[in-house]
Parts: sequence; structure tokens; C-alpha cells
Amino acid sequence: MAPLKPFHLVYLLSTILLINCIVEQSTAFTLELIHRFGPDSPFYDANLSYPEITERLNFRTRASKQKKLFTLIKKRNETSFHLKAIRPSFDIDLQQSAFIVKVSLGTFSSRSSSHKSYYLDFDTGSELTWLQCEDCKKHPHQCYRQIEPPYPNSKSSSYRPLPCDQHRLCIPGKCIGNSCSYHVNYAGASNSIGILAKEMFAFPSTSGHNENVPLVFGCGIDNKGSYLQDEDLKVAGIFGMGWGPRSFVTQVHSVSHGKFSYCFPSIHQAVQGLPVFLRLGSDIPLYSTLPSTRLMSYEPEQSYYVNLLDMSINNVRLNIPSAYFRKGGHNIGGCIFDTGTTITHVSRQAYQMLKQAVERHIARTETSLVKVGAMLGYDLCYSRRKPVVGHRNLPSVTFHFDGNADLVVKPETSFYINSQNIHYEYICLAMIPCDGDRITIIGSYTQANQFFVYDIPSKRLHFGSRDCSRNP
Repeated sequence: MAPLKPFHLVYLLSTILLINCIVEQSTAFTLELIHRFGPDSPFYDANLSYPEITERLNFRTRASKQKKLFTLIKKRNETSFHLKAIRPSFDIDLQQSAFIVKVSLGTFSSRSSSHKSYYLDFDTGSELTWLQCEDCKKHPHQCYRQIEPPYPNSKSSSYRPLPCDQHRLCIPGKCIGNSCSYHVNYAGASNSIGILAKEMFAFPSTSGHNENVPLVFGCGIDNKGSYLQDEDLKVAGIFGMGWGPRSFVTQVHSVSHGKFSYCFPSIHQAVQGLPVFLRLGSDIPLYSTLPSTRLMSYEPEQSYYVNLLDMSINNVRLNIPSAYFRKGGHNIGGCIFDTGTTITHVSRQAYQMLKQAVERHIARTETSLVKVGAMLGYDLCYSRRKPVVGHRNLPSVTFHFDGNADLVVKPETSFYINSQNIHYEYICLAMIPCDGDRITIIGSYTQANQFFVYDIPSKRLHFGSRDCSRNP
């Protein structure tokens, strides 16, 4: 072989550096999360008060949770595709709490835009990403009312339905015509039935332009929504981050390596426009020193279960019987972390013990508080005459998980306070009893100012107290 000339050597070294750069970048992925009532949200209303926002989030949660989900495939292969670093430009404002994600998808010849954009609910309790598609307008199918027109999949040159039973993400034997299908049910008679298809999704990147990512998603052709308010019609579907092969984090495994993190600021900060990020792969900050607990899955459910052992009030154990948190049958019992739920639900028997402990603590330490009826979706509430006292003398609430992992929820997050009345300040325990199925759901309000890392391959959930306004 002839010796390398200087030009060849420079070219070779530059090629190696370029390859190393691409490999390094291909492990990075960060998405924007938008608070439902923040300035970048389609729901934003500058005239909404903090109590009004809280009430809408709480009642929406109670109306829509407790999902009943379809059967999953046990096989879980990695998706391998080449991808540059996907991160938003960090000068973009965005928000958190009951979160939505703005997605762009498809390939269109339109002069105005080559993609179609929609808002989806960000949900760690759902596996599949889906949105309404144009065929829901054809009889006898149905669409739920939506402000944006359903996705015009027939006009996208990159839309490809999955052939019946010929793709690893198909549900065996579940097809509509010659295409793989899906069916998801939710509480309140809401559901979506449609086609599983592959489509190009576009995300912002550090390169200054969008990067296209092929994803399998649900193209909903028969959908029914049950909503309390018209504003929910601005969301087109679900952005699924739950446990399963169709989850977004699993489909981008070559980038995420099955790991993602987030850190939600307080609702006050979120609705004012504080940035919030979903980080995957090497974009996740260091977390090895954080406490962790086991992540557990129970097919066909898609939520991230953890083993909750007990709870404390101001470091005093409640000694709640383990049976109150034990996982039972399908969608019965256990404890999950769920970003699709705002207000935390505690299994009813455990909640009664928690409520009594809070009542005793307040009776001892805050005699100015007078118990009042339920309000804004909360169960245990008090009032007191002003001046404003805030969270002083209110207790912290601790969730004790296996692995000696304790989630300490400070009073600022354990309690909701409304000081907008001229004469009174209202205080509520920001947790409610769960109806019916004994499950405990740790919602996004309780998760505020905690840094979470989901390590799915290792089946560990890492977490620790953080100032999430610093965007870790």
C-alpha cells in the first residue's frame, strides 16, 4: 500500500472526527414539554386564575384516568436508525405539569409546510402514540370533535400502514382490512380504534432544522372522546411514553437506550412559561448517586409500577398495611408514577390513614386552621383568616419504596394554597382517595421539583429532590 500523503491523512482524520461526532450525537435526544395552561399551549388563557387552572386540571384528571389497555407483544426488539442529536433550541419558551407535546409528522408538498403539527397529551401511562386521522369522518366511523382537522394521512407520501401480521409491532390477529390495527379504551367511554402505521415525525435539533424520525403510531379512524370542557378538543391524541414495544422511548432505543428523564417545576413557575424538557440517552444528567427503586410491569398494562411500602407525615411512619398498596388483578391495586394524571390518588384505605394523620398534625400545630368542605377537586381542605401564612407548619409527606428509596414531598407540593380571597386563605391536601380499584397514582403535581430517571433496561426508577427551575 502506498504511503498516505498529507492530504489523504487530513481527509482520513476529518472523516474519523465526523463519524465520532455523529456517533456521539446519535445518543442525544431532548423534547419540549408544554404546560397545558402555559404561554406556548393552545389552552393558554391569560385571564385564568390559579384556582381555575387547578380546578380544570384536577377535574380533567378525575374524568379521564384509569385506562383499560389492549394486549401487548412480549417481543421487544430495538429500532435502529441513524439520527443526529435532537434537541430543541434552548431559547424557546415552554412549560410543564399536565403536559402536552407538539409533534410534526408526514411529508406533504404544501408550500406553506412540509409537515402537519398537532398537540398530544404526554403520558407515561400509555404505550401507543396515536392521533385522529381523516378516515374517522367516513361513515360509519366517528371522530371526537377537534379544532384542528384530523391528520390527512392519505396525502402524506411517507405514510405506510403496517401489513396485517407482518410487523413486529402488530398485535397478532388484530387487523382492519389488510392493515394491523389497535384498540385502546379509557374511562368515561372514551376510546380509539385505528390503523398501526409508520410515518415520519419531525423534531427540532441542534443543527437548526428538523430531523426526521420514522415511528409506528396509531392512525385513529373510529374515536370517541368524553370531555368536560371544549378546550380539550385542542389535543389530537396521546404521546405514549409507557412500558411496551410501541412506546416512543422504545422505538428510539438506538438513541434513548431505554432511558428518559424529566424534572417538573411548580405549577406556578410552569404556567408562567418556565422551560421543561424530556431528555433521553446521553442528554440525561448524571443520576448514579440518586436513590432508586424497582420498576415493574404487569402485562397487558403499560404503566410504570413501583413497590410502595408505607407513608410518613413529617417523618412519622403511618404503618399502613402493605395490603393497601399490593398489586392485585388487572388494573387493580399497586402504585404507579403517571404524568398523565395531575392530582395524586392514594388507595382509599391508605388515604383514610393519611387523612387522619394530617388532621391530627394540623390540630396540634395550626389551631388557626378551620376545616371546610371539599373544594377544587380536593377532599381535605381548611381555611384561616389572613394575613397569609402560606405553608408554614404544614407537614411533608413521604412515600417509602423498596430499596430504601424515599420520595419526600415538601409542604409546598403536598398542599395546595389559595390566597386570592380578600379575607381568607384556603389550604388543601393535594392528594385524594382513589375510587374503586385501590390503585395509588403519583401524579405530576406531587412530582414537582423532583428529578426522575426511568432506566427501563435496568428496571430502575431513580429520583431525588431538585430545583427544577434550573432545567436539569
